[in-house]
Amino acid sequence: MQATIFRCPNCGAELRFAPPGVGASAGARPGCPYDGLSYAELRAGHDALYFGAWRKIEASPFEVHRAYRQLQRHLDATAKALAAEDLPAARRDLALAMEAYHGMAPADFSGNDLRLLDNALSYLHRVIDDLLHEKGLPPHSPMDFAEWYDAVEIPFRDAW
Repeated sequence: MQATIFRCPNCGAELRFAPPGVGASAGARPGCPYDGLSYAELRAGHDALYFGAWRKIEASPFEVHRAYRQLQRHLDATAKALAAEDLPAARRDLALAMEAYHGMAPADFSGNDLRLLDNALSYLHRVIDDLLHEKGLPPHSPMDFAEWYDAVEIPFRDAW
């Protein structure tokens, strides 16, 4: 049975499993993995991209365009969260993420554009970690949430 995609009402995470009580299989997990975590929406947005189909070798152009649009929303949400904070390193990383994003050519994605998409996501991860550090919390680890996504590993992660 293919997983259902739905949005968590608490954090906005795009979850890929059957929602509780709606034909959930015995292995389905109820609730949201980001529930109660600081910056849950940013973590969920990051992980949706981190484990996204665009990172697979056989990714279609549609999946890459979808990731490009998701990245724009994630950039906006991250900028909004950072607006009230005085974190120069995080602001620098956000600027680098935006630079990478604006360096892409969405009309005709190439290998270089995929690298820029990956770089922008990495810079955004650093911003999330800076926000968490400011609150005295440990850094975000996407692999702690891997079981909630349709991903076994991150393809071509080390190829760049």
